[in-house]
Amino acid sequence: MPIVSGVFLIWAVWIGVGIGSAMAGEEEGKKVFEEKNCIRCHSLGEEKGKMAQLGGPLDGIGSKRETAWLKSYLLDPKSQIPDAKMPKQTLTDKELEDLVAYLLNLK
Repeated sequence: MPIVSGVFLIWAVWIGVGIGSAMAGEEEGKKVFEEKNCIRCHSLGEEKGKMAQLGGPLDGIGSKRETAWLKSYLLDPKSQIPDAKMPKQTLTDKELEDLVAYLLNLK
């Protein structure tokens, strides 16, 4: 196998693994979103929680915020928005990673 083909194959496998990992995190993050009943205080597309006026829409959040900001906000909302109404979230490291992956996908 020529060197260029070998390098391309390694690159293609690396990209495939990265995409698969991201997609898995997003899928798991959607489950966390549902299990934690986040929609209760938010809206997403046509779906709207009973208290959506408090948390507001999450449509496009992935285009508005970055990973570090979302992580910090989810764990301690007032650290990013002093008058935030959202309570601190109790999440495992894995849940936090997955939920952020899901939210970043909402563009």
